[in-house]
Amino acid sequence: MKILVWLIGVAITAMSILVILKPQIARDLSERMNPRMFYFGAWARIVIGMIFLVISETRSWATLFNGLGILLVVVGAYALQSGYERTREFVLRVVHGNENVVRVAGAVGVLVGILLISAT
Repeated sequence: MKILVWLIGVAITAMSILVILKPQIARDLSERMNPRMFYFGAWARIVIGMIFLVISETRSWATLFNGLGILLVVVGAYALQSGYERTREFVLRVVHGNENVVRVAGAVGVLVGILLISAT
């Protein structure tokens, strides 16, 4: 389990760093998003949020882990509730908007990835 969490953290961190360096990657991924990728991403957010909630008791920054866990579960559940088309439209609006917003989202991804790595 620890190795899987570590690998997920490394993958999220690496992808987020790429998005910070080149926001065009986020545009390309969002334009290619299909329903399978959408549902995988939404459930991945929920699972990662649950991991944060489970390990928050054992970490010194329990409030941060609890907050991120709740946020990820809510975002994943909201995406599932909104549906593929509505969420895809929102994501496309965001990535075709201001590049700095995309970079900030990448920075949040780096934070989540590093926290997952530190959780192992």
